[in-house]
Amino acid sequence: MKHIILILATLFISATASAQYEAADAVFEKLIREYTYENDGSTSFREYKQLKLLTHQSFNRYYGETFIVYNPDFQKLKINDAYTIMANGRKVVTPENAFNEVLPRSASRSATANHLREMVVTHTATELGATIYLDYTIITSKDFLPGLMESIIIQESSPVENMEIIVKVPADMELSHRMTGLRTAPEILLVGNQKVYSWKFSGLPASPKESFRGKTLPAAPRLTFSTASNTEALVKWITRQSAFDFKLNEQMKAFVEKIKNPSDEIKTLLDIQKAVAIDMFTEQYEPILTGFSTRNLSEIMASNGGNKLEKSVLLAALLQEAGFKAFPVFVFPESLLDPHAGNLKVIDDMLVMTETKGFGTIYLSVVSTNPQCLSYSHHEDIFVPLDKNSGYEPINQNNTKNTINLSAKITLDGDLKPSGQINLELDGIANPFLSLQEDKGSMKSQLSGGLIKAGEDITVVNSNVAKSEITIKITGDKAAEEHLGYYRWMLPVIKSGFDRWHINYLENERIDPFVIPYPLSEKYTFSIEIPEGYIFANLQYNNRIRSSAGAVSIEIKPKNNKLEITREISISKTTVSPADYEIFREMINLWLDKNLQTVVFRTAN
Repeated sequence: MKHIILILATLFISATASAQYEAADAVFEKLIREYTYENDGSTSFREYKQLKLLTHQSFNRYYGETFIVYNPDFQKLKINDAYTIMANGRKVVTPENAFNEVLPRSASRSATANHLREMVVTHTATELGATIYLDYTIITSKDFLPGLMESIIIQESSPVENMEIIVKVPADMELSHRMTGLRTAPEILLVGNQKVYSWKFSGLPASPKESFRGKTLPAAPRLTFSTASNTEALVKWITRQSAFDFKLNEQMKAFVEKIKNPSDEIKTLLDIQKAVAIDMFTEQYEPILTGFSTRNLSEIMASNGGNKLEKSVLLAALLQEAGFKAFPVFVFPESLLDPHAGNLKVIDDMLVMTETKGFGTIYLSVVSTNPQCLSYSHHEDIFVPLDKNSGYEPINQNNTKNTINLSAKITLDGDLKPSGQINLELDGIANPFLSLQEDKGSMKSQLSGGLIKAGEDITVVNSNVAKSEITIKITGDKAAEEHLGYYRWMLPVIKSGFDRWHINYLENERIDPFVIPYPLSEKYTFSIEIPEGYIFANLQYNNRIRSSAGAVSIEIKPKNNKLEITREISISKTTVSPADYEIFREMINLWLDKNLQTVVFRTAN
């Protein structure tokens, strides 16, 4: 009986695997990633892949080349083996001219990163049924990074038959490791003077081709590991560099003095931000490619450009000179920050924290201007300031109050053009506080429908980092559109709310959880009046749908030449499981229904 069960189970697994492979462009028959930390502090990374090609797209578009980025100042690349086994069994060794070093695209237009290299391996003899073999090693010198660390998604773009992750460290060293999404513990062996950790996986499906999976892919299996003791140790290691003394030369001090506005700290803040984020070139390569090293501040300023780390240090130094308390900040997803291990591979972003006298703490981007303090854009993240004197002080970001409350009284005149007034309350991420301080006319781009004629039609009643209250005089030039005797006018929305996510269509089914960037609540109340001689075609309507994530309700009440519309959406839970997806989809489709967002009327006769 046991043999029969085993045979049936084997057949089921084989049938499932076959179904996966039929839909796949390729299959990783074997994938090995091996990491080694040597006694002298140097490290190595070896990758071996054996990839079978199943479709023309697999080699014409997806897997015809392999790209290996490295830093030759600290790293050596060695190609151990590269060949293809054709469908008829013939072995074709990859020729020398198939290995070409180029400048990584992320380092283009960068004077400081033009030493970086990307080895492009062009796989030859590719055809349907062929198998690519590639084995290479990158050896990294000591002190390039403060330890061996990695974050690996245990998924690939095609199915994986067998995957193995191997980590080797000295026998007397502890490796902190964490696996999420799978209950897989490592096998740990002592081999000579090394402690060897190995994780083995088989039958891994391809990663889902779905949007809104979340920036950290929370449903995907992930392995993180590190030899660094904790994040505080990483902060000390990075801030040991002279740039983190935040000392400016006389020319840079004069630059700040020229920008500084003693009577307006927000203007000073934003002008200095623009000088660094907009006026200076942003080098696109990730700072980890240069070991998080940074030039001194005068070099960064003179070169008029830098990567995110360099620009964050420079912006903080300039703000300090202007009288602010400011420091660069690393952004870590809370779900990936291990308190027992430091891991630079899980950093999500780099910002600058600024303490203001009138408005509290404001977080700024170093690559663009931001209409609101960026703490509201980082739901469930942890900010770690890079301050060498204060030590490790992580700051949790759990902002849940992001609301839009719009109340409007609108009249369509004899030319069917709208006029009236909108009262707005905007909280959290929906509140364009910084933009309003600089130019209240910026609200024109935040309200759809072209209803604001000039900045003078906008009155900022009250505004602080948390909340803004705004009154808008509507003077729209665009009349309701006529088609086949019916007139249509779209209800306006605030673009910094649900509209910002660009959810226009939802698939019928879902494999991964649907992850929403942050909680949100929006309420729109409209009172709309049309001229005498017209009647509304909108019918009375009242519907409410609840899901595990929140609720949507829409009510439409026409009466003579007046129409009352209330639209509400509330999303309190940011992760929707596949089991709850169907009702969530129904809820969102109700909100997206254009018929319920359009005022429709016709002549009465």
